[in-house]
Amino acid sequence: MIRQVTRVNKNEKQVERKAYLHIGVLVALFCVTLGFYWFYFIARTTRVLNDDPSRDKRNVRNEVLKSLIPLYIPAEWAERSMERLDTVYRHLGKKSNLAKHAMLLSLCPLAYCIVMQCRLNKIEEEYFLLPDEEKEKLFTDEVQRRKEEAEREARAKADAELPPDEEAILEVRHVKKNFILKKSMFGTVQSKLRAVDDVSFKIYPGETLGIVGESGCGKTTMGRSILKLYQPSGGQIFFEGKDIASYAPKQMRPLRTGMQIIFQDPYSSLPPRSTVGGILAEAVKVHKIVPDSEVKNYVLKVMESCGLRDYYYERYPHEFSGGQRQRICIARSLIVSPRLVVCDEPVSALDVSIQAQIINLLKDLQKERKLTYLFISHDLSIVKYISDKIGVMYLGSMVEFGKKDAIFNHPMHPYTEALFSAVPNPDPKEKGNRIVLKGDIPSPSNPPYGCKFHTRCPHAMEVCKHIAPVYKEYEEGHFVACHLYPQSETEDAQKS
Repeated sequence: MIRQVTRVNKNEKQVERKAYLHIGVLVALFCVTLGFYWFYFIARTTRVLNDDPSRDKRNVRNEVLKSLIPLYIPAEWAERSMERLDTVYRHLGKKSNLAKHAMLLSLCPLAYCIVMQCRLNKIEEEYFLLPDEEKEKLFTDEVQRRKEEAEREARAKADAELPPDEEAILEVRHVKKNFILKKSMFGTVQSKLRAVDDVSFKIYPGETLGIVGESGCGKTTMGRSILKLYQPSGGQIFFEGKDIASYAPKQMRPLRTGMQIIFQDPYSSLPPRSTVGGILAEAVKVHKIVPDSEVKNYVLKVMESCGLRDYYYERYPHEFSGGQRQRICIARSLIVSPRLVVCDEPVSALDVSIQAQIINLLKDLQKERKLTYLFISHDLSIVKYISDKIGVMYLGSMVEFGKKDAIFNHPMHPYTEALFSAVPNPDPKEKGNRIVLKGDIPSPSNPPYGCKFHTRCPHAMEVCKHIAPVYKEYEEGHFVACHLYPQSETEDAQKS
C-alpha cells in the first residue's frame, strides 16, 4: 500500500510538472507573439512597413526608436541624441552601430527594444554632458537642416505642378534613381544606393549637353534613367512635352524611335552572331521605318553616312576594329531617325586618333540630321569641343550647370575648379595651378551629412557639414549648389 501511494504521488507530481511546463511554454509563446504584435503595431503606425524606396533609412530608424522611448523622456531630447549619434559616427568616418542590430530585430523584437533603450540612455548621458553652447549649436543646425529639407520638398512639389517647357526637347525635374541593397524580413528597405539624387536640367533642340564627373558619380545611370532603361525612383522626365517617367514598357515602345543611346563599350554592345546588316535592319523592321522591300537600301544609305562601306553589310562584328565597331553602334542608333541621342562615353574605349574621327562624325551628323545630344564623358577636352552646355555631377547630384564658356571661364563650385585644373595645358610655358583633392569619393549608399563634397573640399565651412546647399541660379543660366554663394544675383536684383 505504501509503495502504491508513493507511486501515485510521484505520478501526480509528474503530471503537475508537465502541466506547469505546458503552461510555461504557452506563456512564453504568448509573450513572444505579443512582442511581435507590439512591434508590428509600432512599425505600422510609424509607416515603417510601407515599401517606399524614397524614404531615408535614418529617418525610418529614428521613427521606430522614437516610438519605443518611454514617456518620461522628452521626444526632442531623444531626437537630438539620435541625430548626434549619427553625426558623431559620420565625423569619425565610421558607420553607425545601430545598423548592427538588424539581426537581433529579426530574431527577437523585445530584446532589440531593450538594447536600443540602453543605447539611447548612454547617448542621453553623452548629450547632457555637452556644454550649453554646443547643445544650442546642434539644435540650431538641426532646425536649419530640417528647414532646408522642407523648402527643397516644397520646391519639388511646386515644380511638379508647372507645365513643361514647350521649346525644350528634354526637361528633367528632380529625377532620382535608387538601388535597393538590403531589405529586412518584413520587406523594409534597410540600405539603398542613391545613384541619381535630385537632378534637374533642360536641353533644347540642336544642343549638346555635356555631363562630366568622376567615375561612379551617376552619369551613366542618369542617362539610362532618362531613356527608361532604368525605372526612375522619382521625379519627372518630359520628352517633347510628355511626362514619360511613369510610362510602362509598352507605352515607351513608340517613343524609342525618338530617343536612342550609343553605349560605351563597342565590343560588348554588338551581338556577335549577327551580321552588320542584320543588326541595323532589325530596328527598321520592328518599328516599320520603311517597307520591307526598301530595308537593305535604307540600311546601306545610313551606313554610308556613318563612314561604313557597303560590303560591311554581310560581315560580323568580330571582323572590325574598335573605331569601326563604334561607327556601327552610331549607325544603329541613327537607323530609326531619332531626335535625341544619349552618347554614353562613346570614345573612351578608342585611340586618340580614332576619337577625333568619331567626334567629328557626331558633329557632322548633328548638323545633317538636326540631332540633340546628351554627351556623357570624363574627358573634359572632348566635352569642351562638342558641348554647348555642361553639367557637373558629384555623387549622384548636379553641383554646377551652365553654358560652356561660363563653366570653363568662371567655374564657381570647388569641385568644378579641381576637375578643370586637371585638364593638360598644351603650352609648356604656362604653369597650371593643379588642385589635388584629398581623400576618396564617399560611398553613395552612405553619403556624408550636409554637402556631399565637404569631406574633400578645400573651402569647407562648418555649415557644410550639417546643411546641404541649395541648387540655385546665381547667374543667368548658371546654376550652382554651394554655400560659398549664399545669395544669388537674381535674388538681390528682385529685392532691390
